[in-house]
Amino acid sequence: MATTFDYIVVGGGTAGCVLAARLSEDPDVTVALLEAGPPDSDPAIRVPAMVGKAIANPRNGWGYASVPQAHADGRQLPVPRGRVLGGCSSINGMVYFRGHPREYDEWGIPGWTWRDLAPYFLRLENYDAASTPARVRGGPVNVIDIPKPNPLVKRFLTATDSLGLPRCADFNGGDPEGFGPRQGAIRNGRRESGVTAYLNPARGRSNLTVFTDSPATRVCIADGRATGVEVQQGDERRVLNARREVVVSCGAYGSPQLLQLSGIGDAAQLRMHGIASVLDLPAVGRNLHDHPAAAVAMRTDNTESYGLSWRTLPRAAWIGAQYLFARSGPLASNVFEANGFMRSRPDVDRPDLQVIFMPAHRNANGHWLPRGHGYGIIFVNLRPFSRGSVTLASSDPFAKPAIDFNFLADPRDMEVLVKGFEVARQVLGSQAFAPLKSREILPGPEVRDRAGIEAHIRRTLVTVHHPCGTCRIGDVVDERLRVKGIEGLRVVDASVIPTVISGNSNIPVNAIAERGADLIRGRIP
Repeated sequence: MATTFDYIVVGGGTAGCVLAARLSEDPDVTVALLEAGPPDSDPAIRVPAMVGKAIANPRNGWGYASVPQAHADGRQLPVPRGRVLGGCSSINGMVYFRGHPREYDEWGIPGWTWRDLAPYFLRLENYDAASTPARVRGGPVNVIDIPKPNPLVKRFLTATDSLGLPRCADFNGGDPEGFGPRQGAIRNGRRESGVTAYLNPARGRSNLTVFTDSPATRVCIADGRATGVEVQQGDERRVLNARREVVVSCGAYGSPQLLQLSGIGDAAQLRMHGIASVLDLPAVGRNLHDHPAAAVAMRTDNTESYGLSWRTLPRAAWIGAQYLFARSGPLASNVFEANGFMRSRPDVDRPDLQVIFMPAHRNANGHWLPRGHGYGIIFVNLRPFSRGSVTLASSDPFAKPAIDFNFLADPRDMEVLVKGFEVARQVLGSQAFAPLKSREILPGPEVRDRAGIEAHIRRTLVTVHHPCGTCRIGDVVDERLRVKGIEGLRVVDASVIPTVISGNSNIPVNAIAERGADLIRGRIP
């Protein structure tokens, strides 16, 4: 088995799959892709509506949790991240969203404006319904309009119409403000992941080697240059050598952790763990931010929502048959079928609040349940001000990092969430939902005043899993994604994003990796 490659990509997630596929297009170079977790063989990964089971399977994830959040009742928040081939693209909600064009320009990074990234969004897309220059066919990532959304989606959009909230015909058409149905990364009724879109078509190349169950323990650095990667394979720890570059694509938590384990980071913190400093780069692991969210949930006896009860057993059998024989029906949906992007205040220049409709049952503790009937709204702060960090908890490469979102440290973040709560209640309390005779179970009708609303938000606050910023462009890497001060080492993943995308981040990470591959190959001056 080869131990020397031209390029070693560490992390077989969203970005890693793109990089491995694109770099191996050149038959004159050899590429190794290292994934810490197993192959993506869990059947729940394939079935869009089983996204909850895919996330819950411990075999597919790292099992992270945050440190106690001081401004969220001291709670440790669950932090599911993919530890499986495909990474988070194998367990995420399959939402296809590019982000707001203006936010890329606001990064202020040469080469990373909307004009620079737009060609990569077009390169990766295959949208059969494309009818404008903003949408195209022919790319590796298949995107669809959900064919038959749950009937409750119509009620949701009727409700938002009645409140005077605008419609958005296409969230990826240039201006995503408004309410409407979402698009999904789904192909023929199955999840479209980094594996299915990029890696599988490249697996037959003799110059591409994919290692699973192979966690990297450190990047090997000599004389200021990355020379390879130390990796654990079974009971053996070995070194794979890189002739040209090591590319770290372990995500917003894993990439700063691996850099720190390799001696790149805040030298004082590294010394606390007995790690020799190779490069004092305090910005590594800082600037962590993500989208904080909470919810309002309703319970109903109406059986339109996704969920099981004795009254829906005959329908459940039909749904199973639909999927088994035609890859269609509710099981072919990602469940996250409609949402809206809006401004929390009139003086905000673009949407800072996301309102996600869920046609599924949630209990009073905030957990989505497969049994029973209900629906709800998740309200999301898209542009949080609070910043946190990812630091080492130990020098043990298999120890989980210390993840501190520092959620709600900035009081402005609570203001957006309170507005989201108010909008959610208005929508769910509108006449469109009245025939369902529902009752609010989260937080419950007794919560009316500002103090009660804030307490509910702190008690149930979650992340919607779009972390970024911990190896941000300008601080840790330059505009070509090269780690400052180390030759032959780049970071290409969500960690380089300076400011979080105002929405789901998977497709932007694909575009970043597409551009990163071109930078590595020298295709961009």
